[in-house]
Order: sequence, then structure tokens, then C-alpha cells
Amino acid sequence: MNLFKKYKPDKGYTRLIESGEMGITGLDFGILNLGIGESFFEDTGDNEVMLVVLGGQCELLVGHNGNKAHGLIGDRADVFEGEAYRVSIPYRTTYEILAHDDPVEVAVCKAPSFLETAAVILEPGDDFNRGEHALIVSETPAHSISGEAICFYRLTPVEGHASQRIYREGHSFEQSVNVHHNNVLALPKGYHAELAEVEVQLYCLRISGS
Repeated sequence: MNLFKKYKPDKGYTRLIESGEMGITGLDFGILNLGIGESFFEDTGDNEVMLVVLGGQCELLVGHNGNKAHGLIGDRADVFEGEAYRVSIPYRTTYEILAHDDPVEVAVCKAPSFLETAAVILEPGDDFNRGEHALIVSETPAHSISGEAICFYRLTPVEGHASQRIYREGHSFEQSVNVHHNNVLALPKGYHAELAEVEVQLYCLRISGS
């Protein structure tokens, strides 16, 4: 089974992994790129959504005219410059992202949910009560990851790589792979990934269900 995809930056929203694909059953992941003056509107449907600002700054409106949450999010140039702004948005809620003065790049993470939670804008360093939510999203590097999970990687320098061992508990499946800049790993339930060697600065955004 091929567990990796390569993200090729493009304008607008790029869906990278959706539920039912690559062994993933309950997670969706994509990346939104907006230029100055551009916007993106979406209804969360039957999903909880977590937005993670990878770089740039934008205005966010959650609910009709921002009646559930409203503010500027993002204050770093890229993923290697400090912690992210994150936004948790409940199911059946609209949201709009507007890029005014800067281009912006946002990770869009989703999991099925009918939990009655409030929309929350989390600034860098803010705590998040994971027990009340369907999604767990973390930027903290982990040398060992267990599925079901999606991991998005960035490296600097971008030409470098990190070595990773992937195996399946109780099975003979095992492979060693090189992780490159903008790789996306889909880790189905029962699979494990361990970083074996890292000679570059590595960023990993991990998405899993609670």
C-alpha cells in the first residue's frame, strides 16, 4: 500500500487525503493557499474542522457575518517561525477566510462529528481541551506515531530528507522510506511510523481522531 502523497503548492484549496482513501476512514486533510484579496468560504457539514495557519495572516469569519467567531489569525512567515494560530469550528457551521494584506497558507483538517461545541480561535500557546473534540491536531514533533493519523511534513533545507520506518503491528509489513519536503503520510489504523534519522530541521503536522 502506498502511504505517501506529495503536495504541490497551488492556488485555492487542494484536497490531499479524504476519508475512504489510502486506508484512512475518518479524517480529511487539505491545504488552502490564498493570494492578497482572495477569499475562501465553506460549510463544515457533518465534520469538525481545525484550521492551522502555516504562514501569513488572514481574517476569519465563523458563522453568519462572524457571529460565532471573528478575528485576525496568523503571525508567522512559515512553519519554522514559532507556533501556529489554530481554529476549531463545529459541524454545520459556515466559515470564511479572507486574505487582505498578505498571502496566507492554511491547513484544513476534518473529522466526522456531531458534538455541540463552540467555535474557538486559539492563539499560539493557548490550551485546547481535546476531550470535548473529535480532532487532535499537533505541531509537536513525534518520533513515534500510531494510526489512524495523517502527517504533513516540511523540511529546511527543502532538498534534505529524513528517514522513517513504517510497520504494521502483528504483520510482516515493514518498510523504510525517506520523508521529503511537502510529503503527506496516511497512516491507517494498526500502522506505526518511527523517525530513524533526521539531519534537517523537520516540521510535522499530525492529525488524528480523539
